Amino acid sequence: METINVTFTRRRWNPISWLIRWAVPRSRFSLALSSHCMVSVGDRVFEAHMIYGVRETDRSAALRGATVVKETCYQVTNADAGIAFAREQVLKRTRYDWAGALGLCLTPGRDWKQDDKFFCYEFAAAVLHASGRHVFNNLTHVGETALMAINP
Repeated sequence: METINVTFTRRRWNPISWLIRWAVPRSRFSLALSSHCMVSVGDRVFEAHMIYGVRETDRSAALRGATVVKETCYQVTNADAGIAFAREQVLKRTRYDWAGALGLCLTPGRDWKQDDKFFCYEFAAAVLHASGRHVFNNLTHVGETALMAINP
């Protein structure tokens, strides 16, 4: 088995980080632990970024000013296929999904597997899906809770 690493982060004094943690809570009374996640491959990361859309960047640059909440290595059958999918999204300049980041309140029927736009949790789930982990097939929305709940 191969692995895909997903890093969950948050920014303490960032109002957008707080808004996302409120919009995708762990429970009715508890904010999400993170407001962002990225797929890490060595010193490079792939992420759905609010400003840049889906991008590949240096891990240290992506983590600047962020607190790492959790890092999880998920077992997958084909990590290369997941990384190829991520690179394809970078080349396509896939946009950021603002509605998804705000809890899908604007587009409740959206299928997270459509690759026209992603927010960070959807993007990490899509990379895992492309890598052979099909644990989110029954979900219409993938957030922090769904990603952290699966057995790595």
